[in-house]
Amino acid sequence: MNKDYLKQLKEIFKVDQEVRLKCKPGLELPSYLVYTIDIAHNYRIRLLINQYGYPNIKLIGKKGMKVFHLLILHQWFDIKLQEECLENCNFSLPSKAELIDRIRYNKGEKQLYGTMLIGEIEDKKNVNKRRKEAGLNTLEEYLKFSKREEKKIKKLKKFKYYDIK
Repeated sequence: MNKDYLKQLKEIFKVDQEVRLKCKPGLELPSYLVYTIDIAHNYRIRLLINQYGYPNIKLIGKKGMKVFHLLILHQWFDIKLQEECLENCNFSLPSKAELIDRIRYNKGEKQLYGTMLIGEIEDKKNVNKRRKEAGLNTLEEYLKFSKREEKKIKKLKKFKYYDIK
């Protein structure tokens, strides 16, 4: 495992989460900071890939891949990077499904798996079959879970970092 690679990704992740967790409706400055941070992180991520190669479980471990996956999801403005990572990184099936949906959404296309709570879903009749193949629960279960999580978040006085388990 490349501990330096993992350490740098975790540093990027920490900043990513700190800025995002300060964003609330009506607070414009933190929202603009998110975009600025994403652009800065794009540069660092590309430098890391050039230096160490595309990450994989052997290189940065499972936790590292979860961190990297989230960072790549936030690179919405660099579809090419997202596609390169989809092709070259050994993400888990659910992570691949999320990235595929994000790429499709960013291109103005319909999602395949319905992993985002916005946008349309292609062939919605068969979405649960595709979700099962990707290791995801049903769309209905996902929507119920999302509503419960939204209620929990609204009750929190202080947000916590995205939990990488």
